[in-house]
Amino acid sequence: MKHVLIWLAILYLLTGCGFKDIDKRYLVMAVGVDKSDIKDKPYRVSLKLAIPTSQIRPGQSNTFHLISDDAPTITEAVRHLKSKVDKELDFSQNKMIVFGTKIGEERLNKETIDWFLRRSEIQGIAFMAIGDPTAEQVLNVRPKSERLPADSMLMSFDQEGTESSFIVTEFLFDYHRRLSEKGLDPYLPVIRPLKETYLIDRVAVFDKEKIKAVLNPEETRIFNELSKKIRNFDIETKKENVQFALNVTSFGYSYRFDERNPSSPKLMMDVRIKGITEESKQTFYNSQWGRYKEVAETEAAKRYRHVLEKLQSLGVDPIGFGLRYRATHYHGDEDWEKWKAIYPRLEWNIKVNIDLIGSGGIK
Repeated sequence: MKHVLIWLAILYLLTGCGFKDIDKRYLVMAVGVDKSDIKDKPYRVSLKLAIPTSQIRPGQSNTFHLISDDAPTITEAVRHLKSKVDKELDFSQNKMIVFGTKIGEERLNKETIDWFLRRSEIQGIAFMAIGDPTAEQVLNVRPKSERLPADSMLMSFDQEGTESSFIVTEFLFDYHRRLSEKGLDPYLPVIRPLKETYLIDRVAVFDKEKIKAVLNPEETRIFNELSKKIRNFDIETKKENVQFALNVTSFGYSYRFDERNPSSPKLMMDVRIKGITEESKQTFYNSQWGRYKEVAETEAAKRYRHVLEKLQSLGVDPIGFGLRYRATHYHGDEDWEKWKAIYPRLEWNIKVNIDLIGSGGIK
């Protein structure tokens, strides 16, 4: 019995050795990685550290300490950054990872994100983004409405705050999956710092290694519709004397591959939209809605075809058509090679059906 008590005492002492109180830890709220100007230290790592406060107030309790360091690896940068603070760095609250544009243009593959995947404190559901021009500049922004450091970025991406059709979200685990999945390419939202806020209205599309192109805001919104099947967006129709905006309340689509003519493969897409007129230069009460509906359907089909053809010309497939093709065919690598030959010459046959459920006005 005496020996048992001795061992219990030893175990009790061992379990408490590595614990540090909350007042001896710095909470890392966001991590930024940029390309350094130093040749033998290619990574510039920035950490946004929360400074504890007794009261949480918008614009007052979002005080933070931003520290940066250049190093050959992210691991070494973080270890050296510990020498710049008086507390232990705690990554358990970090849910935002931002990479600078130069990193994305040069290489943003498995090797680059390896450190984040191996750290047990960093969750796979952390958001990823591109900081334009640099991640450090993005992390240094202090919005007036922010309650906690990096809180405004998190609210933008997790849709607990704003819900915008221009904001595309991406997680660490999904980006990692797309780097190796055949028929599904990566993408990341682009954050641009303004004076006291952020602008998130673009998306960067990747091959398996680096950025191929950054879509403009309108293309980003269409990409978001196709990739996430979001709702609550608008479609503006401008044609001759017809001009109105449709507020979409329901959106969905299905598609199939038509390979009956091997020399001209097609993707047949049926898009279903329900919406109400939100703004119009015409009065709809005494008009034939059918004519406006047809114009809106034609214009919407052009929108989707434009973005799909642009992604096709870039040789990237972030929507995942190739993944669907592989899933509906049964010859493994043979089908993958066949898809790589089909995708560059695929024809897009898009049919849009809009259900105009109201004029949006009061008679």
